[in-house]
Amino acid sequence: MKKFLTVLALCTLATSGAHSFGLGDLKDKVDRSDKCSSGNSSCKAREKMKAAARVGAVVIAAKVITDMVIEQRAKNLSKEDKVSREYKAQHNTLPEQPLATRYTTDTLPGKVVESGKKITIRSDIVVVPGTQQKETLIEERISIFDNEDHSKELNTLTKAVNGKTKRAGHYQNEFSFTLPEGLPQGIYPIKTQLLIDGTSVQTAANDIQLVLHIDSRGTMELLAQNFVGVELPVTVN
Repeated sequence: MKKFLTVLALCTLATSGAHSFGLGDLKDKVDRSDKCSSGNSSCKAREKMKAAARVGAVVIAAKVITDMVIEQRAKNLSKEDKVSREYKAQHNTLPEQPLATRYTTDTLPGKVVESGKKITIRSDIVVVPGTQQKETLIEERISIFDNEDHSKELNTLTKAVNGKTKRAGHYQNEFSFTLPEGLPQGIYPIKTQLLIDGTSVQTAANDIQLVLHIDSRGTMELLAQNFVGVELPVTVN
């Protein structure tokens, strides 16, 4: 056990510079041995072992998600002239500055996912041009957060949606990635942001839940951890 904790500590400290993970901070967060009665040493030992397993899961998740490749592709659905006509039909005139009139996102194939399978965040974006400038840069940013500490950003990517034309219009943008096998289960918050000329104008939450398996009937199989951190399958209907 001492050897395991020493290796775990070294792994955690090795990644702390890149992700601000400190072994002490994580231990304080996940160690629940203080809930055991003062004389129950077996309870305290059990909770400390569970805490060590949780810390290890956080370190693994941080590393693999940070190294994970995120792909992006954008497609123009309607030209600037069309979205301008549609906007002026309702508002008579265009705004002075470029304006996002639509920003919706979908997670494909769904928000409950399995590791090893591709996930796509698809965005529907409409930006109308402004009367005071001819060009505008439309970008989208994706940020993936830790499943234990939902404030800890692990991976982020910002890409231009209209990089070649710098024109307003109706666009579809997609970010795709594959969660590696062996990644700890849980809720992984994903936030996307729409940026116009470098300024964030709208955001969307696209949280996903990673599970062990989804069968043909749509039944999820989760993993339950026993006190030594060994994961056991549990079927959820």
